[in-house]
Amino acid sequence: MAQNEEAAPIAAASPKANANKLVPIILGVNVLMMGVVLLMVVRKPSAAPAQVSVEAAAPSGHGEAAGAGGGPGHGPAPGPVLKLENFVIQLRGVDQDRYVRVAFDVEVTADADKEVVQAHLPQIRDSVITYFSDRTLDELRGSDGIERTKIALMKRLDEIVPGRRVHALYVTDFIIQ
Repeated sequence: MAQNEEAAPIAAASPKANANKLVPIILGVNVLMMGVVLLMVVRKPSAAPAQVSVEAAAPSGHGEAAGAGGGPGHGPAPGPVLKLENFVIQLRGVDQDRYVRVAFDVEVTADADKEVVQAHLPQIRDSVITYFSDRTLDELRGSDGIERTKIALMKRLDEIVPGRRVHALYVTDFIIQ
């Protein structure tokens, strides 16, 4: 029995010895994994500028570098912007009074066009008010309603300010009550 008693402490000490050997291995694996993650994070931003420089050097179909207008895939740089302050307009409705508060930014193609648009501001404001006065709540709801509104107002702006001077119309405030 004495032999069995001596073997028991050795067997009991054996798992501790194995656990002590596993700790450095587990720490080494964790450090290695953190190193790989850190390497991936550090390398990721350096890969993007290489793509930009290659694309920026490639000519586009319009005789300019692709990156000349604000980066690859972004098109030309935005033109001057004219702010049209808040409009508060009563909507057409039969059951109750509804109001829309809306503001726009008008992007023009050049600074000279900005002055032309400013000269037509009374006509533009009148056209916007007239447009919204004929709309119902359902016609303006959702992103589809806003998109239809922008398209309709762009047509009106093209009639008021001829010569394709207005490049884009951006809704900067839109609340219906």
